[in-house]
Amino acid sequence: MPSKRARRHFSQLSKFERGLIIGMKTVGWSRRRVAGQVDRSECAVRNCWKQWTREGTHARKTGPGVTRKISRREDRRIVRQALVDPTVTRSTIRADVGVAIVPQTISRHLAEANLKSKRSFRALPLTPEQRQLRLQWCQARSIGNVTDWQKVVFSDESRFVLGTDEDRVWVWRRPGERYNSPTLFYVTLPAQLV
Repeated sequence: MPSKRARRHFSQLSKFERGLIIGMKTVGWSRRRVAGQVDRSECAVRNCWKQWTREGTHARKTGPGVTRKISRREDRRIVRQALVDPTVTRSTIRADVGVAIVPQTISRHLAEANLKSKRSFRALPLTPEQRQLRLQWCQARSIGNVTDWQKVVFSDESRFVLGTDEDRVWVWRRPGERYNSPTLFYVTLPAQLV
C-alpha cells in the first residue's frame, strides 16, 4: 500500500495549496523545496507554476467531461420503455432508441432512475376458495404445541436446469416493487397439482 505522501500526489491541489506554491515560487524557492513544503510532487508544483506563468491564474480548469452519446430526451425514453414494459430487454431498448450505444449505458441510465434488472416473482394463481381453504388449514394447526411441531419436517424443493434456458423472466423494477402486478408473473400448474 502506498504511503500517505504518495497517495496525496494523486489528489487535486486545493486553492490554498496553489496559492502557497505560487507564493513560494515567486519568492524564488526551488521546485523541490516547494514540493517538500506543501507535501506534493514536483510535477504538481511544475504544472501549477506553469499555469500561473502562462495564464495568470491558478484556478482549476473544469473540463466538459465525456460527451453524451444520447440526449436527455432519449434518456427519458429509455426509462419510460422500462416502466411501461418491465420485461423489455436492453437490446430492444437500444433498437428503439436508434442510437449506437452499448448495453451498459442503458443499464446505467436505468440504474440512475433506480431501476434494476431482477428476476420476476412467480406466484401461483389461487382462487379465493383455495385461499380460504389454505387459511383454514393454517389456522387449525396454529394451536398445536411445540412437541407436535417438532415432528414436522420442512423440505425445500430444488430446481435443476439441464439446458441454458431457465424459463425465468427478468424485469426492470425499483426496490420494493417485488409484488406489484406488472412485475408479478403467475405460474401455471397441471390441474392434478392444484
